[in-house]
Amino acid sequence: MFSLLARIKGLKLPRHVGPRSLKSQGVTVNDVRPVYDCGKLAWWARWTYFLVVADLVVTASACELTFNHWTMWEALPENATSSAVSPTNEKPVDPPQVVGHYVKRPLWQRGLFTLANFAGGIGLAAVLLGGRSRIVRRMFIVPGVSSQPSERLLVIQSPLHTRAQGAVMPLRRTRLLHSPEKSEMMIGLKDRRGHYSVELQGAEVDGQKMSIWDARKSLFTTWYGEKKGMQMFLNSSKVKEAS
Repeated sequence: MFSLLARIKGLKLPRHVGPRSLKSQGVTVNDVRPVYDCGKLAWWARWTYFLVVADLVVTASACELTFNHWTMWEALPENATSSAVSPTNEKPVDPPQVVGHYVKRPLWQRGLFTLANFAGGIGLAAVLLGGRSRIVRRMFIVPGVSSQPSERLLVIQSPLHTRAQGAVMPLRRTRLLHSPEKSEMMIGLKDRRGHYSVELQGAEVDGQKMSIWDARKSLFTTWYGEKKGMQMFLNSSKVKEAS
């Protein structure tokens, strides 16, 4: 027992759960102009929490209805019903209706369907919250910490972050990616799964609103420098025109 408690105490739990403050990561963005500001978020990103609550309410109702009220028709045995016999000198009466009642479906059917409803609802809520956390709302590029002052750091703030929070990573460990949407770019992470979505339509890049192509060009040059960035921008333009 004591050895088990000692092992539990020795476990290293994550120090930070949820969005991290920039101060704890040694970064500040005070008086720093954003490299990118999306402006107005997409409608579903603005109403994510409402959609999640509605999804959970619908899921809970579906689970309750399925488990407690999902029934099927069960006919009573024929010997439990009396058939109406008409006299020979009268017109035949309508045949007797089948007598029965509704009963709950077997437990395994109700249980499986309830589990499917629950998994679907939780999955949809996770997709909404996960997708919202991968939208870039604001983006900064700042100098590295004192130990590596020459390294540029990328600060990404999603709708989940406040002004004093954000995800910080070295710029060299990220890359700009093409998106199936012409008005969008993506930021890939070399050592992590997934990507961030950068919407260019209506966004401010380097403090001003630009066309989609100018915004794309500006981001490439900011990321990779003037020469390499221009080359990658031209290559991306060829890809977009071909598609």
